[in-house]
Amino acid sequence: MRWWMIVLLVLIVLVVIVWIVSANTTVLQCWLIRLICSGNAGVKPNDYDAVLSSIDTLAEDISYNSAFDNGVLDIYAAKGNSPKPLIVYAHGGYYVGDDKRDFAYYCQTLASKGYVVANMNYQLAPEGRYPTQMLQVNEAIDFLLSHAEDYRIDTQKIFIGGDSAGAHLSSQMGLYYTNPAFQARIGGEPAITKNQLKGVILHCGYYNIDTLRATGFPLIADSVWMMTGEKHYEGTEAARSMNTVAWITPDYPDTFIDCGDKDSFLSQAQEMIAALEGQGVEVVSFLPATTKFPLMHEFQVRLDMAEAVEAMERLAGFLGEKSK
Repeated sequence: MRWWMIVLLVLIVLVVIVWIVSANTTVLQCWLIRLICSGNAGVKPNDYDAVLSSIDTLAEDISYNSAFDNGVLDIYAAKGNSPKPLIVYAHGGYYVGDDKRDFAYYCQTLASKGYVVANMNYQLAPEGRYPTQMLQVNEAIDFLLSHAEDYRIDTQKIFIGGDSAGAHLSSQMGLYYTNPAFQARIGGEPAITKNQLKGVILHCGYYNIDTLRATGFPLIADSVWMMTGEKHYEGTEAARSMNTVAWITPDYPDTFIDCGDKDSFLSQAQEMIAALEGQGVEVVSFLPATTKFPLMHEFQVRLDMAEAVEAMERLAGFLGEKSK
């Protein structure tokens, strides 16, 4: 009996220590997020051999000359030497975890539709706080356009996309290149004009920081804490800038947005769609309802599922229309 009392006491002490640490720092949350995201690869499409036969891998782990850490990207391009629209793709993972390699299947498939796709890494939080990642997307675009001939890029047709945190990042880049007041808050020199940015691609992301905590998405508030340095981030200067819906103007780029009905961020997608439509921005949305496999977070990377294939086809239609 005495032995079990000692074990119970030790467990209680450990729980209290964990609670105290997690309440005052993000060390445990950061470790947990990175553990969750590790190896979180998308699913290979059923026609993967055909995808590979229709693209070239132009670069892997090439530096885009970032002033920050982890500034590397992979470049896939549809076969053929003619210039093609560029898609810069930012992976998800709370801004805290994951890596571009887990989205290779998705980016290769996207490239096979007739595009150059730059699958990029960026410095993760908490080491890289907001707006580090935005500045890195701008650096990546600047690098890519300076090597446009090498990478078969049509410099007048650029898209920015991503999933989850990468979708939030992409939504912010839509602001960066179209809203001068927002750009001034972030700093840096825009690598492109608003006319070169033909659209943004938003997969299963979040866009309203003020309502984000209420989604109940696991560890999401902790990730914003890591990005801003503020546990109670609502109302801080960084959070005000991170709140995409508050900065949208009629100049915001045309947008493709999707989200599954079992995703905690569905309400965020709906808020973003309403904000865009309220400003007269053209939106193509795909919010499918579950019929078989639950359409959870980032359903679009499960390219063996009918809904993910449909999302890809709808996206291809959007890209084709905006590339004319």
